[in-house]
Amino acid sequence: MIEKFLVISYFDMLLGPNILYCKTEDTNNIYEFPDLKKLLEFIDDEGTFLFSFRKFQTVNTVFYMKSDIARGGTDLLMISCVIRASYFKNELTDILQYLEAKKPILEKFAAELKVLPNFNLILHKHKQNPTIKQFTQYCEEINVDFFSIYDKFFDLIYPESEIKIITQDINVQKKILLLGPKGSGKDTFLKTIETLQFYSQSKLDIPTRILGIIIDNIIRSNTYDFLNDKIGLDNAQAIIFLIKNQDKNHYNEVNSLIEKFISSYSNQRFGKVPLLIINNVFKGKIPLREKDIRKNISQLKKIKKEKIPVKYYSLNVNKQDPKLLDPLKWLIKEIFS
Repeated sequence: MIEKFLVISYFDMLLGPNILYCKTEDTNNIYEFPDLKKLLEFIDDEGTFLFSFRKFQTVNTVFYMKSDIARGGTDLLMISCVIRASYFKNELTDILQYLEAKKPILEKFAAELKVLPNFNLILHKHKQNPTIKQFTQYCEEINVDFFSIYDKFFDLIYPESEIKIITQDINVQKKILLLGPKGSGKDTFLKTIETLQFYSQSKLDIPTRILGIIIDNIIRSNTYDFLNDKIGLDNAQAIIFLIKNQDKNHYNEVNSLIEKFISSYSNQRFGKVPLLIINNVFKGKIPLREKDIRKNISQLKKIKKEKIPVKYYSLNVNKQDPKLLDPLKWLIKEIFS
């Protein structure tokens, strides 16, 4: 599995944000690979910044390059150093320090591209996501010595010895399992916390790091796999159950999930696994009170007897509300206490 990428993107005057080149061609087929085009779409100013995605961390340099054929006389480009965050042995702060150290190298890379003869001409081929073969052909036709520069900086950013030291097998890391009946809002929940994270990128405070830890470690799990022991608590740091507010059809499935959780927990030998229950209140609906939830989900009564760390929240996960951080703060506190 590839864990490091160096991506060149730019703003095409006809196509909009476009990926120009990456050593790994099929990034579109990599699960949850960062949408760098969308990121570039909202950026106008030059500079270097960090940005976190669910499974990846990035450091990006945005710069303008003079061009006689560009609208306004300049082309907008971005160089992105992308790493699969789950491969790092150390915590998120160490990943951020690692990426911070790459900033000067990316900026030197940008400086060399700015003065590379004929490079601006390649940005006006107006080809959506050119393949490596097509991009190579453009360089040959216009006599652009791009690859020697790209390969030099790729090796500077990703020394092979360094990657071997800081990476490890993803399979040995425990995750946060996200469970819930169909229609409970699991995908929406993930998108909402990703959006909250997006608007917190300028800060490196505790709530922002909490979001980073949660997002990097959540696995949206299949209910069937959990009930049939294809994925279990030995793989989990914590469990998040989503419940659709006032949907009685969900209660039987949720009862089965919690019953399985309690059964696995009582026989476990792997330490505590906190349980976070979020009652997803859709717009215009009155949230159920906790006693109503306990009345309809009978298995909750057994959780207290097993001394399982559990917390209940009633929130609209579609709403980009900072209150959504509260259950995540509790979860992280339980994981690391």
